[in-house]
Amino acid sequence: MRLEEIARLVKGKLYGDKDFSVKQVKPIEDAEEDDLCFIFADDIKTRAQAVITRNRHPEKHCIVVDDVREAMYLLLRELSKKKKLRGISSRAVIPRGVLLPKSCLIEPFVVIKKYVNIGSGTYIGAHSFIDEGVVIGENCEIHPHTVVYKNTKIGDFVIINAGTVIGKQGFGFIYQKGYKRIPHIGGTVINDFVEIGSNVTIDCGTIGNTVIGAGTKIDNLVHIGHNVKIGRDCIIMGQTGIAGSSEIGNNVILCGQTGIKEHIRVGDDVIIYAKSGVFKSLPKPGKYSGIPAREHYRVLQAIARLYKKMG
Repeated sequence: MRLEEIARLVKGKLYGDKDFSVKQVKPIEDAEEDDLCFIFADDIKTRAQAVITRNRHPEKHCIVVDDVREAMYLLLRELSKKKKLRGISSRAVIPRGVLLPKSCLIEPFVVIKKYVNIGSGTYIGAHSFIDEGVVIGENCEIHPHTVVYKNTKIGDFVIINAGTVIGKQGFGFIYQKGYKRIPHIGGTVINDFVEIGSNVTIDCGTIGNTVIGAGTKIDNLVHIGHNVKIGRDCIIMGQTGIAGSSEIGNNVILCGQTGIKEHIRVGDDVIIYAKSGVFKSLPKPGKYSGIPAREHYRVLQAIARLYKKMG
């Protein structure tokens, strides 16, 4: 791709040879002379002759942008575009009565049960299992080895990565001369533009639904318990666990290995830092950390006093 095309795509100002041909986009440390890289700090050195940065580098063919991260997003989005395939494998198991538009791509060894409704442009990867009555919207990506149990409704433009399980029975038991499972008859609702990583488990509701709000992004290895409600545009990072019937507001960030106790509420615009344990509701916006989670500035003050005493 010519540098002039890239500059137009990322909405940047070009300094240097507009006809310079970029071989590949590479990390700073791996780039060769005919590659392009993104520079986030001016003191970084690279062999690449083409760079995208906030400030001009006279010795380079340089595209200057206001936001390097946004430029990275725009360029990588364009480079990763792939032609949408369509077709239904003859080795998929699909009964009569499944609503399946011709624009879908269904790979080999997919099992789809009866009364499933799948929207146009949706992809379902090999060895996935879609249970009876599931509804999947338009332009979704269900990657290989995904399991979607019954009473699940998935919106449009949802991405579910490989090995994830949606709508399984929750962890609910009663003790009567041994533990007896409480049947879960609720459902699971995944709203539009949600992205779910690999090996995530989202339990169905005991009664009622487990709900993931529109635009929320969930990392790999996350467990979301029964009847949890997660709001819009949240970020849930890897190895987080949210216990049953908890409620997470909008625009919440849960960093890695956060644990949320059952039946509590985390309000809008809350950030909880890594390895925190949340044992009571946090209704106010702010930053929290620690076990138990407290306002982050208080945790830092306590740590500072501790180390001061230790000398």
